[in-house]
Amino acid sequence: MEKSKNNLYKRIFKEIKNGFSEIKILENFFYLKHISFDDQVDLELIYDKYFEEAKSKGVPEHNDVLKQLVEEKQWTQNQENKITQYEEMIQGFHTQKKNTFLKSEIERLNKEIEANTITLNDLKNTRASLFARTAESYAEDRVNDYYIIKCIYKDKKFSEPLYEEKDFDTIDSETLFEIIKQYNNAYRDITDNAIQRIVLQEFFNLYMPFCESPLEFFNKSVSELSYNQLRLLIYARFYKNIFQQNENMPAEIRQDPDKIIDYINANENAKKLREKNSNKENRAESLVGATKEDLEFLNITKPGQKTLSLSDEAKKKGGSLSMEDMLKIFGN
Repeated sequence: MEKSKNNLYKRIFKEIKNGFSEIKILENFFYLKHISFDDQVDLELIYDKYFEEAKSKGVPEHNDVLKQLVEEKQWTQNQENKITQYEEMIQGFHTQKKNTFLKSEIERLNKEIEANTITLNDLKNTRASLFARTAESYAEDRVNDYYIIKCIYKDKKFSEPLYEEKDFDTIDSETLFEIIKQYNNAYRDITDNAIQRIVLQEFFNLYMPFCESPLEFFNKSVSELSYNQLRLLIYARFYKNIFQQNENMPAEIRQDPDKIIDYINANENAKKLREKNSNKENRAESLVGATKEDLEFLNITKPGQKTLSLSDEAKKKGGSLSMEDMLKIFGN
C-alpha cells in the first residue's frame, strides 16, 4: 500500500514538474496543459460572458431558485439554516484545535470535524439534487467544457491544440464525453492535499533545498508557472521552514500535513502557556490536564524538561558545535 502511494506521488510530481498530464482519447494520446494565471483570467472572462448570456435568456440565478424551492416547500429555511450552523460549528472546532496543546483533545476535535463534515456534505448534496439549471451552473459548465478542450494539445510544447475554438461546438457527444472523463481522471489525484504530501515524501528531500528559486526548480520565472507548480513550491518552502524550526518532530507524523499542523499548533500553545506560567518552579506541571502522552507529543519527556534543540545549542557556541561539545550535550 505504501509503495503504491509512493508511486502515485512520484507520478503526480512528474506531471506537475512537466506542466501537463498525458491523456488518452479514443486510442490517441494527447497532453492536458495544467492551468496557469493567464488561463485563469481567460476562464473568468468566459464565465462572465456565459453568465450574462444565461440571464439574458431568462435562466434564474442560484438565490432565486433557492427562494422558489423554499416557497414550494421542497426545501425549508430550517434546512438552509442547518447548513450555516454546521459550517460555523466546524469552523469553531478548527478554532478550538488551534488553541489547544492536548493530543487527546486534538484527536477528539478531528473526529468531530470529520463527523460533522459528512453531515454537512449530505445536506448540501440533498439541496443540490433539487436544483435545476441556474445561470451560475450554466456558466460553470460552459467554462469547464471550454477549458478542458482549450487546454488539450497534440504536443508537449503546447504549440498545436487538438481543437481550435471554432471547432468547439462541432465535437460529437461521444468524443466530448471521453474528453471530460479523461480530464477528470487526470485531475482526480492532483489535489491540494496530494501536493502537500508530495513535498513530505522521502524522494522529495533531494529537491527541497532548491524550492526557494523557481528558476532553479522549473527553469521558469514565477509568473510562468502553472498553479500546481506554484503550490508545490509554496508548500515545499512552508514545510522546509517548519522542519528547520522543529528538529525534534516525531518521525511518524512527518509525512502527514494535518498531523504536522496539529503538532505545530499544540507546541505553540504549550509554549505560550509555559511562558505565561514561567514564574512557577515546574513549567511542565503548569500544563493543566496534560497526560504523559500529551507531554511526549510536545517533546517534554518529564516535568520541566524540554526537548533539546541542537540549533539552539549551536547558537550558544557561535554557530557550530565541536565533537567535544556534542559529547558534553549528550552526557558522555
